[in-house]
Amino acid sequence: MTGEGSAWRASDAATFDIACEAANTAIAAVLRLADDGAILHERAIAEASAIRRELVEVDAYDRKALEALIDRLTFRITELSGPLP
Repeated sequence: MTGEGSAWRASDAATFDIACEAANTAIAAVLRLADDGAILHERAIAEASAIRRELVEVDAYDRKALEALIDRLTFRITELSGPLP
């Protein structure tokens, strides 16, 4: 019995892994700011939840959607790494 092949290509899986890593990095940055007292823990938890929800809800078969998510997360990581207003 042969199973039907996945619609994912190897490069799609790699792109999704990059999105997961970007989400983890962004969440870590948010939580670090909260631990340092730069933002409220409640705000950090809300943002971390929103980031994780966005990752879970992205269509992992849609390369453009994944790349857009990676771009947004990369931008957010840059914001979180810079000086706070």
